[in-house]
Amino acid sequence: MSLPLRQELPLAETWDLSLLYQDQAAYEAAVEGLKKQVTEFEANYAGTLGQAQQLEKALADYEAIQVAISWVSHYGSLAYETDKLDAQNEANAVGLDQLFELVGAKLAFLAPELSALDEAYLREFSQSDKGKRYAGYLNEVLRLKPSVLSKEVEELLSSFQSSLYNQYSLYGTLKFQDLTFDDFQVSGKTYPNSFVKFEGDYEGASDYELRHASWKSFHDGLARYQHTAAANYLNYVQTSKKEAKLRGFDSIIDYELFKQDVSREAYNRQIDVIMSEFAPVMRRYARLLAAEQGLDKVSLADIKMPFSKEPAETISIEASRAMVEDTFKVLGPDYQEIVRRAFDERWIDYPMNQTKSTGGFCATVADGPSYILLNWTGLLSEVLVLAHELGHAGHFQLTNQHVSPITPEASLYFIEAPSTANEVIMCQYLLSQPLEAAQKRTLIAEFIARTYFHNMVTHLLEAHFQRKVLEAVDRDEFLNTDSLNQFFLETLKEFWGDALEINPGAELTWMRQPHYFMALYPYTYSAGLTIGTAVGQKIAAGDQTTIDKWLEVLKAGGTMGPLALAEHAGVSMADAGALRSAIGYVDHLLDQIEALA
Repeated sequence: MSLPLRQELPLAETWDLSLLYQDQAAYEAAVEGLKKQVTEFEANYAGTLGQAQQLEKALADYEAIQVAISWVSHYGSLAYETDKLDAQNEANAVGLDQLFELVGAKLAFLAPELSALDEAYLREFSQSDKGKRYAGYLNEVLRLKPSVLSKEVEELLSSFQSSLYNQYSLYGTLKFQDLTFDDFQVSGKTYPNSFVKFEGDYEGASDYELRHASWKSFHDGLARYQHTAAANYLNYVQTSKKEAKLRGFDSIIDYELFKQDVSREAYNRQIDVIMSEFAPVMRRYARLLAAEQGLDKVSLADIKMPFSKEPAETISIEASRAMVEDTFKVLGPDYQEIVRRAFDERWIDYPMNQTKSTGGFCATVADGPSYILLNWTGLLSEVLVLAHELGHAGHFQLTNQHVSPITPEASLYFIEAPSTANEVIMCQYLLSQPLEAAQKRTLIAEFIARTYFHNMVTHLLEAHFQRKVLEAVDRDEFLNTDSLNQFFLETLKEFWGDALEINPGAELTWMRQPHYFMALYPYTYSAGLTIGTAVGQKIAAGDQTTIDKWLEVLKAGGTMGPLALAEHAGVSMADAGALRSAIGYVDHLLDQIEALA
């Protein structure tokens, strides 16, 4: 059975974008208003920021512009994320590229002119009563100063931004509009295939034949477009490399880490320790899974199958809400109110439908809702995804309530900590309920398969592959489709060893995720979960000191660096200690699975 069209879904299970604009006319009026705002901003403030009164007024107006940008960009893009068949949705999404070239060009003077001001003057202003609201933003301006180019060059780059970096958009077009997959048959029944169906239903199915037949159909479909996908991705990394060099960096990795405020040592450590020390733990999981299912060995086509042979329990949307609300009471009334609003105000988009983006994400609008995209399966894993995305919502809602909208977000290195901490809290809550040994065993296995597999295997393998690609680009090596396939195959073999079979087509896994078009994003999932594991366990245990510190961290946003945020919550990321503790925690969970057998 094919997925429903968007208009066939129950309205109550979809998100409500009318919280931003009532209709298309209101949105178009807001777009015109934004154009006017940025044009007047440039006319009023370019060349005048050295005057204290002008600086204060400029930053106040810049706040209003950033809020307007957030509202317009989210309304213009989010409808397209759920329905790429609607012509108006597509027109709005494409129109954003042109809009933000104009916006970027009009605002391009700001960073160079602020960077050119005397540092003592900026620091004095940011410590004054009038300027302290903007301290987080101005501190980031000073930190990034070495990479800022002239006004003319920044304006030129901004005006070409959507053309230079359109690869993410092209990836989405390829993935959701061009890629097709052959139907396949299992036991005389014909099944349609798609990204959403494969990742949401088939690869985690309990039926062996269904998993393997869908795997072949899916990867045969990927293979037909591998050269286009490779050309698009390699264009992205080569463009990124050129910008890095333009901004004074010999290495694309060093430039991206500079933006994250993270050292090369911390980046490499996260990847290397997991590849060497967490891989054996997950090989152990693979062997336990094979034994549980009565298989001699599992393959990559099997690794996401349910641990238990018992039919998976399905959870209704209403029941998931009750579970989530009960779980996060521990974080106090302000956090509870955010969770309540997410449900009552329809911030969450649950159902699968044709051309909807895969996976899940949370997109927070400045001074507005936090929209959460899900592909609801009714399985426990999807409840953990909901808890994860609500972690992002809680984080950014609290940040937006306490810092200026022009304050930078927390570093990517930290960004997945609040979401993964929520998964840990949720699982500890579920484990605290009255459970039979078999139920507890299944829950622990599901927790490993969702939380730790997703963040410390799926995304970490992406990170290891990505590092191979970027290091090759830094060495000016020639790369093509075969190079990418070989890099990913090497990564899989290094991580899994002989613990599982690597199916044909697995080398194309790099085609499945958009994270490669988001700079050094993949490795940050494991960094976030390292922090989240430590914090989540303490919060679940009711440690009020940790809860209070964690809420302070969530409110801080980018006013603190990533290591300082972790340190404030009681987790040191200065060495591999916290990471090894997280690895040990998963190993202990496997001990429990064995003990409960």
